[in-house]
Amino acid sequence: MTKGTDANSMHCLITGGTGLIGRHFCQQWLARGNTVTVLSRQPDKVRELCGETAKGVAELHQVEEPVDVVVNLAGEPINHRWTEKRREEIRNSRIDTTEVLVRWCLSLAQRPRFVLSGSAVGYYGDRGGDLLKENNPPGGGFSAELCRDWEAATLPLQQAGICVGIMRTGIVLSTRGGALSQMLPPFRLGAGGPMGSGEQWMSWIHEDDIVGLMLHAIDRHVCLPFNACAPEAVTNNSFARLLAKQLHRPCLVRTPGWALKLMFGEMAEELLLASQRMEPRTALDTGYTFRFPTLEAALADLLDNRQPRKAQA
Repeated sequence: MTKGTDANSMHCLITGGTGLIGRHFCQQWLARGNTVTVLSRQPDKVRELCGETAKGVAELHQVEEPVDVVVNLAGEPINHRWTEKRREEIRNSRIDTTEVLVRWCLSLAQRPRFVLSGSAVGYYGDRGGDLLKENNPPGGGFSAELCRDWEAATLPLQQAGICVGIMRTGIVLSTRGGALSQMLPPFRLGAGGPMGSGEQWMSWIHEDDIVGLMLHAIDRHVCLPFNACAPEAVTNNSFARLLAKQLHRPCLVRTPGWALKLMFGEMAEELLLASQRMEPRTALDTGYTFRFPTLEAALADLLDNRQPRKAQA
């Protein structure tokens, strides 16, 4: 990717910019010579987390126009037990925020050229070994309904002729946060292993490729839903074995499905034990080249002790 200049730099508004993916995106976006505004509940922390030239705002009316690109990643974490209150918070943080953002975009005299909005692998539900491309229908369950409604909230933008890319994100691998960072302590102690039967498929992506794919979608104006995952999905058994191998530890401790359901309820069934074998068909067809197409290469890069990755706040 070429670095931008003053003449062709672009202004991006991002929600969820202080999260794991958002911070990494902002840093790469700014490195191109672009500008970024982060909509945040804590705008004073934006420069520290997202880059010295990033601007933080608490309200949309504070955003300086024009905005060329909007990236919508806002959403409460979903990796906790789903009580009724928690479900409502998860839905509101995604759907209500998106609806407000859509109305704001449509109110502008100069509308953004491209909107990239989040979704997730949960869109497909529990699908066993089916190879899931972007034209597959949504599945069942809370996460599938959430993603379906989240995506539908962008329809007014599409109807107004704005290019909208929908990013159905798999498990983002990073040592700075997310699922992998939570797995590492038990695996490093030799107490890690598969979850449930271990036969469920996992669709994952390296943190550098998720940002690379976001930039690719913006550059190419990918006005479609796209699966944000590496070409090589793996079973949970394979994931556990490869992670243990990379850490030079045994892979002997299997967590029974019933124990996960007892601890986490419905969340365990839909996030930890559900099987989703996504293929990044749109990414490949539009010319994206993955830096880390295989899990072995991704884990080797992330866990290479000779080049430790700096932890983020």
